[in-house]
Amino acid sequence: MKYTDFFELVDNGGNKPIAAVFMTYGFDAGLFEHHILPAFLGIVDDPNENELRFRNQIALRLKEVPILVISDANQFNGGRTFLYDHIVVDTETFHPKCYLLLYKEFLRVIISSANITKSGLCYNAELVWHYDTYLDEEATLSNDINEILSFLQTKYNIHDVQAIKEIIKYLKQVNRIEGFPKVISTCAKESIFTRIIEEIKKCKGICKSMTIVSPFFENDKEKAMEGSLLVSFFNELIEIYPDVKIKICFPASFNDLENKYMVNAPIGIFQELDNKFKNINFFVVPKEWEREDEEAVPRTLHGKLIMVEFDNGYNLYLTGSVNFTNNAMRSKISKLNNIEVGVLNYTKSKLFIPDCTKVAVSKLKVIEKDIDENKKPYFVESAIFDGVDLTIKFKEDQMILPCEIKYSDHVIFKLIKKQDELIINKFSLEKSQDIEIVCNDYSFFVPILIPNKDEIITEDLKLNFEFDMKDIIDYLAGRYRSLIELERMKRLSSQMKADSNLSINIYFRQNLQRFYKALSS
Repeated sequence: MKYTDFFELVDNGGNKPIAAVFMTYGFDAGLFEHHILPAFLGIVDDPNENELRFRNQIALRLKEVPILVISDANQFNGGRTFLYDHIVVDTETFHPKCYLLLYKEFLRVIISSANITKSGLCYNAELVWHYDTYLDEEATLSNDINEILSFLQTKYNIHDVQAIKEIIKYLKQVNRIEGFPKVISTCAKESIFTRIIEEIKKCKGICKSMTIVSPFFENDKEKAMEGSLLVSFFNELIEIYPDVKIKICFPASFNDLENKYMVNAPIGIFQELDNKFKNINFFVVPKEWEREDEEAVPRTLHGKLIMVEFDNGYNLYLTGSVNFTNNAMRSKISKLNNIEVGVLNYTKSKLFIPDCTKVAVSKLKVIEKDIDENKKPYFVESAIFDGVDLTIKFKEDQMILPCEIKYSDHVIFKLIKKQDELIINKFSLEKSQDIEIVCNDYSFFVPILIPNKDEIITEDLKLNFEFDMKDIIDYLAGRYRSLIELERMKRLSSQMKADSNLSINIYFRQNLQRFYKALSS
């Protein structure tokens, strides 16, 4: 395991981008549009130095390269300003962190525990797995990814989204073989719980130990309702390998006054495990992680890992989005609570976790958190802009009234009665690409979908940064203090509604004088 910079992984490195699909639970539009999007598209302009040129370059590239983001509706906070497809999911918890970047020569697959948020990509301790697959090489995971994407197409009615079509088209050309690594998900007939147990049974060698690293587990309340996931899992494992050693790792912070570790973990279940199984130990992961440069960096553990060691030197590990919770581990097509994606690998490489501290269950104390279990309804199915009108479709039976529809911080409509559809005629698309639904005690954002993006000309696309002879003469003559100022003035002049011939007449004499001044210099 080594320190990996996620932003380097999404940088195209000079490779021609074709399409991309980003699947994430949380989504930070600012982070995505200022760092990930330009890195993948190969935009080198700095938005802090010249935002207008930066936006123009992004907008132009998005005309050529389709991008799709799928994220969880309840974690979406708006903020999008560019024309790319964004689907939000509210029927299930959409929890994968799977990023598919298609270039002309290869497909880069990134499966991680990190969301596209500042916490996920900048501050947390996360696990990232990546793999490049080429058409002239055999691959084990092409069919797995294809099945996930096809499921999402059908489930969320996104067959016409170009980005996902491009990646499926590529995957179908890859020569698939059996073996590892494998991409597994809850979009399957078998749960991840069942799949892991089956894969352990198939592996050669005797299982010596299992390590589980998870920031979240089932809680004691769930155990009373469904029985313990951890107990059930270890019962099956120990039935096959009675002497297996089990290590459970989770984040904690030490409280000097309490003389205990404060945790968000099911202490009741941990105590039951400790009483039931002889070879089980518990470890707390501190916030101070040491990178390979030996610098101690405070990070909150958010990585997820299940690692099984065999006596033949091989290790089977699962990493990705899967927490050790019932909703993640037991979900499957017939009982879909969470959508999760992970990668399963069988290799001699070993994943080393940071230093942990072994603790007794009696040294743990639960941090009591107030959890609002009343999920607020996300009652908008879609908001589609066809270039003229904005059509908003509602889940009429879930609507909360009264409510307001806001766009660019302005109320554009007030709803006082339930309806299944609202058409806002002659909708003017501005910089913002989302609408906000505001109810009395909560609000949520809805991304605007634009099927015919090729026909939409945004303000970013109206800019022209190509220099002509006039601009060069003006710059040499000292009219502009810098190229940045020149570009800013070009934008302003492009927005002038005056006749272009009139502009030429006005500036002809001044330009001629600047021309001679430039020659003399």
